[in-house]
Amino acid sequence: PSVAHAILSFASNAKRPIAEVVEEKYSALFPYLEDIQKAHQRYQKQKQQSNVMDFDDLLTKWLLLLSSFEPARTQLQEQFQYILVDEYQDTNILQAEIIRWLAAKRRNILVVGDDAQSIYGFRGAEIRNILDFPKFYSETKTFYLEQNYRSTQPILQLANEIIGRNFEQFPKKLFTAKESTQRPLVIEIGDTYQQASFVARQIQAL
Repeated sequence: PSVAHAILSFASNAKRPIAEVVEEKYSALFPYLEDIQKAHQRYQKQKQQSNVMDFDDLLTKWLLLLSSFEPARTQLQEQFQYILVDEYQDTNILQAEIIRWLAAKRRNILVVGDDAQSIYGFRGAEIRNILDFPKFYSETKTFYLEQNYRSTQPILQLANEIIGRNFEQFPKKLFTAKESTQRPLVIEIGDTYQQASFVARQIQAL
């Protein structure tokens, strides 16, 4: 059930057909595509009969309301005079469209995010939301927060070298006041369990 739910949830948030999601991300389940689609239809019918919504519906139905019901759209556009979105690189297509509808009248929108930290693609996050933000809002002003307060300069230098090779990005140079002569180590790890074990051993050794 959790796998089926993950498929349906991703398709909903990414606004992609179920068949496409199964073929791309769960290819071993493609022979059961018809069953998954039937389960989706029954699930939607059961929710409607019970007059309930799940978490994904809170987005899909909200977008439907904004795009198809003008009185509600007008009321919400008046209500939200300023909009702030944090971790914008992790928003999905549904969330970005909702924000565009809400901000359409006043265009007072501030998003905070880092295009080099988008790690939730497996949940439907769409990196193009932040990369294309200036295209949707031509009057965009960009402010770079490049000073880091957590890491030392050698670590940030390595990060700058890696990030600098991205084909599309908002160019940035991270820096810090925390100097160090210790250089970062690159360790080859097989999975998260090996990573945790390595970190624990290093802590014990130190």
